[in-house]
Amino acid sequence: MDKVAELSLVTGGYLSENYEPLLCPLDDGVMFSFGQSMIMFHGDALMRRFNEIIDSVIEAGLHKYWENIQMSVYERYNPKRVIFHPLDEYYSFNLYHMQPAFYLLLMGWCLSAFCFMVEALYNRLLSKRI
Repeated sequence: MDKVAELSLVTGGYLSENYEPLLCPLDDGVMFSFGQSMIMFHGDALMRRFNEIIDSVIEAGLHKYWENIQMSVYERYNPKRVIFHPLDEYYSFNLYHMQPAFYLLLMGWCLSAFCFMVEALYNRLLSKRI
């Protein structure tokens, strides 16, 4: 994703009324250049070392890590929070999330036990009358 668009998304620029993102992010986003450069003379002795360092930083993914840290700082101080959970990510689903279902199950069991007792008493009383 374009870095300017990603920054606007994190700071709340591209959010709807329900705080959902209006943009669809791509896995392989566009790398946006901010125009930062370092001037070195042709044939400089340190050119090879700088290229090795830049290559190792990119291969290790440190630039993505630094960008994520910067985006998390923007997210932390953003008044609008992005509520976006794609379905292809891992989500921790445990018994705490199932608690309402267990309460409904318990209420159903209690209701069925109550109906059974009422039906049994009604049939017993009705069979004595006949």
